[in-house]
Amino acid sequence: MYELRTKPDFANTIARFEAWWHGDIIDRLPVNVYTTELKQAPSLPQARHATLRERWMDVEYQVERALALSEAYHFPGDFYPLWHPNVGPDLTTTLFNAELEFGEDTSWVHSTVHSPEGWQPYLNMPLNFDNPYWQTIEAMTKLAVERSDHRLMVGQPDLHNCYDILVGLRSPAGLATDLYDIPDVVEQMAARGVEAMHRSLRRSIALLEGTGMGCATWIPYYHQGPAYIPSCDFLALVSKPMADEMIFPYIRQEMQPLERSIFHLDGPTSLQHLPTLLEIPELNGIQWVYGAGRGDADDWIPVYERCLRAGKCLQVVCESQRAALNVLKAVGPRGVWLCVYEPFATLDEANAFIKELERISLQTPSLYGRRA
Repeated sequence: MYELRTKPDFANTIARFEAWWHGDIIDRLPVNVYTTELKQAPSLPQARHATLRERWMDVEYQVERALALSEAYHFPGDFYPLWHPNVGPDLTTTLFNAELEFGEDTSWVHSTVHSPEGWQPYLNMPLNFDNPYWQTIEAMTKLAVERSDHRLMVGQPDLHNCYDILVGLRSPAGLATDLYDIPDVVEQMAARGVEAMHRSLRRSIALLEGTGMGCATWIPYYHQGPAYIPSCDFLALVSKPMADEMIFPYIRQEMQPLERSIFHLDGPTSLQHLPTLLEIPELNGIQWVYGAGRGDADDWIPVYERCLRAGKCLQVVCESQRAALNVLKAVGPRGVWLCVYEPFATLDEANAFIKELERISLQTPSLYGRRA
């Protein structure tokens, strides 16, 4: 079991997450809360980059910045120092020789397939792990492991899944049209996307072999064995019948190497696909992203109820402390991981809030696995 000297109670967090994956509880539900109070001012490396691209791709700078922050923050509840090497969500698309463009907080690719015929070169194109983006990710991972000294855990990079890889190459509208016009070609490319995802995940996990670190990424769960986030933002544009026929079979293929999985379901227009997700026996959990301007977590309690009753655990992302309390009172603690974005002013306030969640948990029956 990996130990973190920046979080002495990390063993308890590991145990809570392992129970959470199965809708169980060790001592309490997992809770991520944050505080603006710091242990110390972070000694951040100086950013002397001429371009955003240079900053994103600066291995030394990114690793040293992550290490400095891991020693500056408090880690109340089940918040722990986790860093995943990152050049943005389209990393897997670069395996098909796509180029990234960098913004302040994210990156993206420009479409390279401009017509249905444009897929042909990609059907047999070798996956290019020698491209500068993947090589940067591997260099970041290796350096972070080398210098971590049990200050942080290193996770897997953000890996877009099969159909979102195709969106990066084609564009959402183009891919939607291709589903109707050339479904056989799209499915061949979806299979290539599964291949890219499998190989990417295996390579990223292999870089951590022998370290004792488990698996986590931009969703800061924990599992000692292979775990990741099946997802498909493109689902928001696809009908349920078409998705059931042409998309979910590939999502399930992507899940085959995983011991634990939590699906990233993005936006209200994707809720039509929730029944299909809840019927996938090997899927452990759901991360429901309701989106900016659509209320807070307690406005979506019926969605959480459906997931829990189907035996799926949940990451519940709450904008406010109030919403976290309301969700817990409505659905109970089993299978629920609360992540509260509204920060606390002090560590003592954060710990007091966690105690209040524990108290409510003891008084609230759980919906997990209880069919309506």
